[in-house]
Amino acid sequence: MKFFDCPALSKPKLVGLFLLKIVFGLIVYYIYMYHYAPTDSYLYFEGSKNVFDRFLGNSSEEVLGWNASFDDVFYNNSRIIIYINFFIQFISLNNVFVHILFFCFFSFIGLTALYKTFYKYFPDKKNILILGLYLVPSVLFWTSGIYKETIALCCIGFIIYISDFGLIKSLSIKTMLPLILLLVLLFFIKIYVFLALVPLLMINWLISKMNGRKYLLYFLLIFISFLVIVHLISKTNNRFNVYQLIADKQAKAISEAKGGIFLVNESNFVCVDYNDSISLVSKPDSCYFIKPGSRFMSWELDNMKDTTFVNNSKDSSVYKILYRIKPANSEISIKKIEPNFIGIYSSIPFAVANVFFQPTLFSIKNVLQLFSWIENMWLLLLIVIVILFFDKKIILQKEVILLCVLFALIQFALIGLTTPVVGAMVRYKVTALPFLFTICMLCIDGDKLLKKLKRTKD
Repeated sequence: MKFFDCPALSKPKLVGLFLLKIVFGLIVYYIYMYHYAPTDSYLYFEGSKNVFDRFLGNSSEEVLGWNASFDDVFYNNSRIIIYINFFIQFISLNNVFVHILFFCFFSFIGLTALYKTFYKYFPDKKNILILGLYLVPSVLFWTSGIYKETIALCCIGFIIYISDFGLIKSLSIKTMLPLILLLVLLFFIKIYVFLALVPLLMINWLISKMNGRKYLLYFLLIFISFLVIVHLISKTNNRFNVYQLIADKQAKAISEAKGGIFLVNESNFVCVDYNDSISLVSKPDSCYFIKPGSRFMSWELDNMKDTTFVNNSKDSSVYKILYRIKPANSEISIKKIEPNFIGIYSSIPFAVANVFFQPTLFSIKNVLQLFSWIENMWLLLLIVIVILFFDKKIILQKEVILLCVLFALIQFALIGLTTPVVGAMVRYKVTALPFLFTICMLCIDGDKLLKKLKRTKD
């Protein structure tokens, strides 16, 4: 493919990098097949098998994973990933390794799109780009499996590639159509990534049309204007109240982290203890009611922030099971958010720090968390080196630098505000890490660093 004619990156190197992703794809598969409970990856693949069998008329079973993530289209909806796997089923015929191969390719072309876009602005930094984009361990690991992050990274790569970091000179139907399709796909797969990326691209595009020299001033003014608009919309329209959406998402995530059997009807969302399935009585139509005297938690669908604890059930309502989740073994305590301006923004520093530093050295429970901690320390070391040996020439590409840093930090903030499980944090942030690692390494003045190291050695 002509797309893979990459400057300063030969075909043998590209093949080697892709083979490395395949190796990591197999590692992910075997780790979660034989050492951990079935994960999202398992649900997506098995769900696609159910859809495929239904399509062929061989099954009428409920689609596994179809109603995951609280059956909410705006929060990490699972159905698109199941559909993607469904179309791959026509080629794979239920062979999971073919799906792994496809997903490795999806993230690989996204990373290659990022490499080509970064190279336009940093043509003398090819080794840094390879290291920061292709070889960050957690990015290699999580985006080589059947996960939403894999598709999200593919979308991000091409959105950046087509829009040129939002600095594209002219828009045509040829560029607008794929850009819109990619943005819609990203919106339904990872809305927080969409919300972090789109405003920054729009700001860069608006400033590029002004042809002004005061980039930082314009950026700050437009960025604040976006925040004011979001605040005004949230205050005047409850349906699009961003503060309430974030608070509701956090409440749901905290409930998921504790595990349980999650059910829903037209008005309420309830959770029964994971090991207390005897509290549920099945009906012939695949629905359930809760046995009198049972314990459960309940939320009104239009007010997820308030939890009702029921110790002696007298509920005769009928529910549908959404899914079952085992209790998370890496849950951390996060402050419950008040759905208002002060509640959200005062929580952001702690949220960013959580995503940045979790897991801590004293909370490591397995080898994967150990590697994640080492990676966190590597990133922290890079930031310290940037502070000590900042390359002033990098300011010439301030549009790229600022977009990448803010894109990563906004993702960190949204993840930290809504995610109480360390394992989930580690996976969710992989769409931000290529930008953060790459920018940190690009901002280091290599000559200054080498001189300092030689002096220390002497």
